[in-house]
Amino acid sequence: MTQKTICIEQAPIEIYGTTDVAVVGGGVAGVSAAIAAARNGKKVTLIEKSCIPGGLATLGHICVYLPLDDGVGNKVFGGLAEELLHVCIKRSYNTLSPEWKQGVMRVEKPSARYRSHFNIPAAVFSLDEIMEREGITVMYDAVFSQPIMKGARCKGIVLETKQGRVALMTGMVVDASGDADVFYRAGAACQEQKSIVSHWCYELRPDVMRAGLESGRIINTLRMRWLGLRPDVDNSNSELPHFYGTTIEGVNSYLQVSRKLARDYLDQNDAPDYAMISMPYMAQFRMTRRILGMKELDMTAADRFQDDSVGCVCSALACPAPVYELPYGTLLDPKLENIAAAGRIIAAGGAGWEMMRLIPACVFTGQAAGTAAALALEQGVSLQNVDMAVLQERLAGTGVLIHIPDYLKGNQNRNVTENPKYMADPLIKADALSYH
Repeated sequence: MTQKTICIEQAPIEIYGTTDVAVVGGGVAGVSAAIAAARNGKKVTLIEKSCIPGGLATLGHICVYLPLDDGVGNKVFGGLAEELLHVCIKRSYNTLSPEWKQGVMRVEKPSARYRSHFNIPAAVFSLDEIMEREGITVMYDAVFSQPIMKGARCKGIVLETKQGRVALMTGMVVDASGDADVFYRAGAACQEQKSIVSHWCYELRPDVMRAGLESGRIINTLRMRWLGLRPDVDNSNSELPHFYGTTIEGVNSYLQVSRKLARDYLDQNDAPDYAMISMPYMAQFRMTRRILGMKELDMTAADRFQDDSVGCVCSALACPAPVYELPYGTLLDPKLENIAAAGRIIAAGGAGWEMMRLIPACVFTGQAAGTAAALALEQGVSLQNVDMAVLQERLAGTGVLIHIPDYLKGNQNRNVTENPKYMADPLIKADALSYH
């Protein structure tokens, strides 16, 4: 019989250090959680398995900071979701409409959504800067291995690093891994889902470059190429497989198939005439694994009041977009006292999962999780027992809309056809996003 397991002799693990809040995952959700916890007076350590922050927004080359508005001229996402948009566009080009300025809540007859493309290296430098300013310790090239549990509490996390296996002791953990790795390995109930193949890359073409040079804007010389399956159509008859992002085989196969799409594209399109200048350096999984949570985001509950709301959310892809209040319980497992979820792993399934995986929602949940972690330490309670009124007050103080104002209600019933230019501002074209 084939041996299925092996026992390795236990060895002492070096305690690398101690922190108030450990954030696992350095994507935009993790960065936001770290900033929020630090601004609430806590010592924060961010763990990132790669060598740059930003996750899919940078390493994944999905450098479109999707809309913060509801599609009819009303800002929904404030707080860090809005602040980090401006951080990402700080040092280079952007496509932000001048109508949308930081602090503006409503724009009458908008010509564009509150969104922007951004330059990846510039965004990385700016994310580095804000974390340095907030005093956040960042551990790059450090891979989360397992939680150190004592009953229902996580006392620390084990990391694989260049100096070997180490332990980081902590009071609170924010799981911003994108795959619910901390929750799953701590025994939380989770759900897995296969993802479509998607490959975003950038190319230079003579015709696009000429048009860009004539416009005088460097951004207009680039073209984003999207290869793979579209999320907004029925892909059931496609020959491209779907993959789980939680297995060795799934990750490797996804990367091989997605890069083969790019290779075939070059072979079929007279490659000498243009150059592919960038490609994703991580698998571009949309959804992989999420927690089931204390509460589930109810996609039938648009406009509904939630007494434990940590803020308003909407789909960045819908126009107009129904608005929801996100229950605090979607960030928590009922049995784990000090682990909070941030990003696409929160308790939101189906269309909710698709909505909560996008950049504004990820940043927003990161802020809520980081603030809650800091508050729980401050009050000496579990995450489940934080004072909701205080948590809501702190989030609201940064510009987060806790409850839905009357003017945001009923968006799903609104007619926006009177502004065809606005409606014709697509986020995704059939095969590519063009900057010009």
